[in-house]
Amino acid sequence: MREPRLIGTTARSAWLGGLVVGVAAGFGTLEFPTLGWLLVIAFAVGAIVSRRPLPAAAGLLTGLGMSWVVLLGRVALTCRATDGELGCHAPGIEPWLAVGLGMLATGVMLTVLEVARQRRSR
Repeated sequence: MREPRLIGTTARSAWLGGLVVGVAAGFGTLEFPTLGWLLVIAFAVGAIVSRRPLPAAAGLLTGLGMSWVVLLGRVALTCRATDGELGCHAPGIEPWLAVGLGMLATGVMLTVLEVARQRRSR
Protein backbone atom coordinates (compact mmCIF):
# COMPACT_ATOMS: atom_id res chain seq x y z
CA MET A 1 0.00 0.00 0.00
CA ARG A 2 1.30 3.45 -0.93
CA GLU A 3 1.85 6.03 1.73
CA PRO A 4 -0.10 9.22 1.22
CA ARG A 5 1.99 12.18 0.15
CA LEU A 6 1.95 15.12 2.49
CA ILE A 7 0.93 18.25 0.72
CA GLY A 8 3.33 21.07 1.46
CA THR A 9 3.15 24.72 0.69
CA THR A 10 4.95 25.57 -2.50
CA ALA A 11 5.92 29.08 -3.50
CA ARG A 12 3.33 28.96 -6.27
CA SER A 13 0.50 27.92 -3.96
CA ALA A 14 1.51 30.53 -1.37
CA TRP A 15 1.53 33.24 -4.07
CA LEU A 16 -1.79 32.11 -5.50
CA GLY A 17 -3.38 32.05 -2.05
CA GLY A 18 -2.09 35.55 -1.42
CA LEU A 19 -3.42 36.74 -4.77
CA VAL A 20 -6.91 35.37 -4.13
CA VAL A 21 -7.05 36.82 -0.62
CA GLY A 22 -5.58 40.09 -1.91
CA VAL A 23 -8.24 40.51 -4.58
CA ALA A 24 -11.03 39.79 -2.08
CA ALA A 25 -9.44 41.97 0.58
CA GLY A 26 -8.89 44.77 -1.94
CA PHE A 27 -12.59 44.91 -2.63
CA GLY A 28 -13.29 44.53 1.08
CA THR A 29 -10.98 47.37 2.15
CA LEU A 30 -12.78 49.74 -0.20
CA GLU A 31 -16.37 48.64 0.51
CA PHE A 32 -16.21 47.30 4.08
CA PRO A 33 -12.94 48.73 5.48
CA THR A 34 -12.94 47.05 8.89
CA LEU A 35 -13.67 43.61 7.48
CA GLY A 36 -11.27 44.06 4.57
CA TRP A 37 -8.34 45.15 6.72
CA LEU A 38 -9.01 42.35 9.21
CA LEU A 39 -8.76 39.91 6.31
CA VAL A 40 -5.44 41.46 5.25
CA ILE A 41 -4.06 41.30 8.79
CA ALA A 42 -5.22 37.71 9.34
CA PHE A 43 -3.60 36.55 6.10
CA ALA A 44 -0.41 38.52 6.80
CA VAL A 45 -0.03 36.91 10.23
CA GLY A 46 -0.54 33.48 8.70
CA ALA A 47 1.93 34.28 5.92
CA ILE A 48 4.59 35.43 8.39
CA VAL A 49 4.53 32.11 10.25
CA SER A 50 4.30 30.00 7.09
CA ARG A 51 7.19 28.33 5.29
CA ARG A 52 6.80 30.64 2.28
CA PRO A 53 6.20 34.18 3.59
CA LEU A 54 7.70 36.11 0.64
CA PRO A 55 5.54 34.61 -2.13
CA ALA A 56 2.44 34.90 0.08
CA ALA A 57 3.14 38.59 0.76
CA ALA A 58 3.89 39.17 -2.94
CA GLY A 59 0.58 37.62 -3.96
CA LEU A 60 -1.31 39.54 -1.29
CA LEU A 61 0.14 42.90 -2.36
CA THR A 62 -0.36 42.12 -6.04
CA GLY A 63 -4.03 41.20 -5.53
CA LEU A 64 -4.70 44.07 -3.15
CA GLY A 65 -3.06 46.62 -5.44
CA MET A 66 -4.75 45.18 -8.52
CA SER A 67 -8.18 45.50 -6.90
CA TRP A 68 -7.53 49.08 -5.86
CA VAL A 69 -6.20 50.10 -9.27
CA VAL A 70 -9.12 48.51 -11.12
CA LEU A 71 -11.88 49.78 -8.81
CA LEU A 72 -10.48 53.25 -8.14
CA GLY A 73 -9.25 53.62 -11.71
CA ARG A 74 -12.73 52.91 -13.01
CA VAL A 75 -14.18 55.55 -10.71
CA ALA A 76 -11.52 58.06 -11.79
CA LEU A 77 -12.24 57.39 -15.48
CA THR A 78 -16.04 57.44 -15.30
CA CYS A 79 -16.70 60.27 -12.84
CA ARG A 80 -16.22 63.34 -14.97
CA ALA A 81 -19.16 65.55 -14.04
CA THR A 82 -18.38 69.24 -13.54
CA ASP A 83 -19.90 71.37 -10.80
CA GLY A 84 -22.94 72.37 -12.85
CA GLU A 85 -23.75 68.93 -14.23
CA LEU A 86 -25.51 65.96 -12.75
CA GLY A 87 -23.29 62.96 -12.20
CA CYS A 88 -20.74 61.64 -9.81
CA HIS A 89 -17.80 63.50 -8.32
CA ALA A 90 -14.63 61.75 -7.20
CA PRO A 91 -12.50 64.50 -5.67
CA GLY A 92 -9.20 63.54 -4.14
CA ILE A 93 -9.11 59.98 -5.45
CA GLU A 94 -5.63 60.31 -6.99
CA PRO A 95 -3.63 59.69 -3.78
CA TRP A 96 -5.58 56.46 -3.14
CA LEU A 97 -5.00 55.38 -6.71
CA ALA A 98 -1.28 56.02 -6.17
CA VAL A 99 -1.36 53.84 -3.03
CA GLY A 100 -2.97 51.06 -5.08
CA LEU A 101 -0.29 51.41 -7.77
CA GLY A 102 2.37 51.31 -5.07
CA MET A 103 0.97 48.09 -3.60
CA LEU A 104 0.73 46.55 -7.07
CA ALA A 105 4.29 47.56 -7.96
CA THR A 106 5.64 46.23 -4.65
CA GLY A 107 3.82 42.93 -5.15
CA VAL A 108 5.17 42.56 -8.69
CA MET A 109 8.72 43.37 -7.54
CA LEU A 110 8.52 40.82 -4.72
CA THR A 111 7.17 38.25 -7.18
CA VAL A 112 10.06 38.86 -9.57
CA LEU A 113 12.51 38.64 -6.66
CA GLU A 114 11.06 35.29 -5.54
CA VAL A 115 11.07 33.86 -9.07
CA ALA A 116 14.72 34.91 -9.54
CA ARG A 117 15.64 33.40 -6.16
CA GLN A 118 13.99 30.10 -7.05
CA ARG A 119 15.66 29.90 -10.46
CA ARG A 120 19.03 30.53 -8.84
CA SER A 121 18.50 27.70 -6.35
CA ARG A 122 17.75 25.10 -9.04
